[in-house]
Amino acid sequence: MHDKILLVDDEPAVLEGYKRLLYRNFAVDTAPSGESGLALMHVAGPFSVVISDMRMPGMNGAEFLATAREKAPNTVRMLLTGHANLDAAIDAVNRGKIFRFLSKPCPKEVLVEAINEGIAQYRAAETEKDLAEKAKILRRSESEWDADQERAADNFEGLAGLLDAAQAKKCLQGLFGIDSHAFVVLLKLTFFRTVAERYGEEVAAEYLLTAVQLLKEGLSLSDRLFQWNRDVILAIVERQVTPAAVRMELARLVSKNPQHIVEYAGQRIMLSFSITFDLLSIAQFFSLEGLFDAFDAKLVGRL
Repeated sequence: MHDKILLVDDEPAVLEGYKRLLYRNFAVDTAPSGESGLALMHVAGPFSVVISDMRMPGMNGAEFLATAREKAPNTVRMLLTGHANLDAAIDAVNRGKIFRFLSKPCPKEVLVEAINEGIAQYRAAETEKDLAEKAKILRRSESEWDADQERAADNFEGLAGLLDAAQAKKCLQGLFGIDSHAFVVLLKLTFFRTVAERYGEEVAAEYLLTAVQLLKEGLSLSDRLFQWNRDVILAIVERQVTPAAVRMELARLVSKNPQHIVEYAGQRIMLSFSITFDLLSIAQFFSLEGLFDAFDAKLVGRL
């Protein structure tokens, strides 16, 4: 998703300086106090990174970041201050679990680097949270699932040109233990369900179609893509190289992280593609069960 940054400082001139300094790099919101910063987190969040001054009237930076941590645990918190106060710094780190402690004046390149590292940390935490939720769902027993609701949730139509999981299984049956150059790849769109929940199925369908097109453009014409489930694409690829080389090729492809712009409620919204993947050589397996038992359960879903 599009990353947002929140800057909190009681000096208006400092906030304006921040915005001029960073607007080309990030989507920046500002707040003149800790109280207003918390209110903004509630109405305009989530924020990937929150940066606060230490010395502010009323709620200081350490108090603000400690409360921000309670409201949004995955949001990365940083403290920016011109006052070299060791006790205050220790207090802020202990209470707010600060990711970075920066001192004023902070050079632009240092601030931008810190924010980029914070965004990476936030994305990793959000992805881990998403995968943990998926794993939790997978652990449910069959009796806990309502069959009709499950079919409705997974009946995501409109993905032009892709066959479904049943066709993928049929295609795989003739490759087990034979083709040493064939690999099966599972690619998970980690933000797909978030997009669907926030913006609806129509936007999610467009998002998914664009992701599939990007994969098609990056893979060979002979590679085959299947829709394994709503947010996982299965690919069968053939390469005259080692598994490590195929993994490197795919890592480069999914690391491009292009932006996708959609229209929603009269606004243009920029969405990012985050794709995780796993791959296995088909020749070392002799059944579907053996193959998918070897895959990461967080990616496979329910067979």
